[in-house]
Amino acid sequence: RKGGEAVLTIGRCLIEAKDMLRHGEWLPWLAEKVGYSEKTAQNFMRLAREFSNPQAIADLGATKALKLLALPADEREQFVADHNVIDMTTRQLEAAIKERDEARAHAQQAEQERSEAQQSAQKLQETLHDVLEDRSDAYQRLEKLTEELDELKARPVEVAVETVVGQEAINKAKDEVRGEM
Repeated sequence: RKGGEAVLTIGRCLIEAKDMLRHGEWLPWLAEKVGYSEKTAQNFMRLAREFSNPQAIADLGATKALKLLALPADEREQFVADHNVIDMTTRQLEAAIKERDEARAHAQQAEQERSEAQQSAQKLQETLHDVLEDRSDAYQRLEKLTEELDELKARPVEVAVETVVGQEAINKAKDEVRGEM
């Protein structure tokens, strides 16, 4: 617990010192007064910002706590509880975090594919609806045309008849008419 408290206290003190220094003075001050590398100081400061419980740092150790910073803050506690992080090695923890990230990426990919499939199904359904409407319109037009055809078939056909009579027949008819007169 004291180790966890020490890490968090060092991190808070480094944050406070950095805030008090002017721009450009931080790294020289860190090298001269503290003796930590910039990366080590940044790690302590990150732990102080992200973890408020010194027992968590003491139980996990600074290295594992830093690895857990890869997780969103609201998911860390649950991850630690679900994976028994205290008994894991750092490599096992890295692998578990990587597995979680990959599973999450696969889930997001599957969700995206499901969403795209749903959109495609929606478009197909809209197309089917349009096709069914077109089909219904075509059947209505067919019925109308069938009725018109039936009406036309039922109507009597008016035919103009032309009688072709030769000149001889005309002369004969004239002679007959004259004879009767």
